[in-house]
Amino acid sequence: MKISIANPSVAPHVKQNVTAYFDSGDLDTFYTTFFSHPANKFSVLLSKIPGLKKELKKRSFDSIPIEYFASKPLLEIARSISARKLSAKITDAVWHHAELSFDKWVAKQIEAGTIDVVHTYEHCALATLKKAKQKGIYTIYEQLSQHHAFFTKLANQQLLLYPDLRTIDNDLLVNDKAKKRNVRRDNELKLADVTLCNSSFTKKTLVDAGIDEGKITVIPLAFPKPIKKVRNRSKNEPVKFLYAGNQSLRKGIHLLYEAWKTCNFKTNEAELWLIGKMQLPEHLRMDLPGKVVIKNTIPHEELLALYSEADIFVLPTLADGFGMVITESMSQGTPVITTENSAGPDIIKHDESGWIIPAGDLNALVKQMKTIVENAAALDKFSTAALMSAHRWQWPDYRKLLSQKISSLYKMNLESFNAV
Repeated sequence: MKISIANPSVAPHVKQNVTAYFDSGDLDTFYTTFFSHPANKFSVLLSKIPGLKKELKKRSFDSIPIEYFASKPLLEIARSISARKLSAKITDAVWHHAELSFDKWVAKQIEAGTIDVVHTYEHCALATLKKAKQKGIYTIYEQLSQHHAFFTKLANQQLLLYPDLRTIDNDLLVNDKAKKRNVRRDNELKLADVTLCNSSFTKKTLVDAGIDEGKITVIPLAFPKPIKKVRNRSKNEPVKFLYAGNQSLRKGIHLLYEAWKTCNFKTNEAELWLIGKMQLPEHLRMDLPGKVVIKNTIPHEELLALYSEADIFVLPTLADGFGMVITESMSQGTPVITTENSAGPDIIKHDESGWIIPAGDLNALVKQMKTIVENAAALDKFSTAALMSAHRWQWPDYRKLLSQKISSLYKMNLESFNAV
């Protein structure tokens, strides 16, 4: 079995998928955009430009030989620059064009006889899937986020409940252009032989939208390498709540602001650390009581250190296809409060290694935060349980299961085809 995998990104989970196929001997080609590799002459040239070191480090992928890569980097570089320098509307337009251009390019590369399976990702796969169908190539379609129908309904509800959330960024989630993109996603889902998702929550939104449950496979993403033991927490120190990631409607961060105001903890009881880019109107987090530490985006190494220093990670997400901050936090021995609309129910035992609350339920979030502060002496037990969960599901385990599952599905498809 030979597999080609196509994604414009070299995000951590994408690297793991590529590595899984390489380790099993099945990888044919990884189609991507802008990546850093010691044998990539383009990235070596870019490394000489001041200010690009950080970006190149994020896009580093040197664990497999360069001959397995094929890249189309220029439009992704344009998108990256736009995200830092230009408006959200322009960046969105650049991203849309880059995704479609990448898809068309990949479609031109794949040929029957060279590969047996193509692994694609939502919104940048329609042309590739059509070509694969024409050539009789088996198709894996990875759905990273919840089905668009679920999120569109949710976003509109939140904009009605909280009119102050309306921004250009949030309008892009539900405008006419978003509707056209969602039609594209629907067509991709129809064409795929298998839809791969990373949480039971994502699967549920797909099934509710009418996707054949028999075509859906769930494999939760793994935990980063865990620390050896949890830190010794002083009994007298305040409980430190940490949030990290874009402060956006999707993440439910506005509910955390409201919960913190309602809890109104004294400085010796609790602290709130907010890390990440603000994508909502700034006034929403003005006048937060008590001790609140706010930082913009920080290096990942610094974030890992903060996970270890914090007592609780809180992610009141309204809709996350997975939520990698959950696994990152638990790998550092920090238990998580999150919602049922994430991978939380797949990897957290409620009230044992963390806490699961209903999405959008402000009262539940307030109650859970207050309960934790009132019972701070029990936090060591939760920290240990979170860390043990991380030890039980590591990336080598994920890669092995992914390779086995895709191989099994492909063989079943061949048997079915031969039987006909």
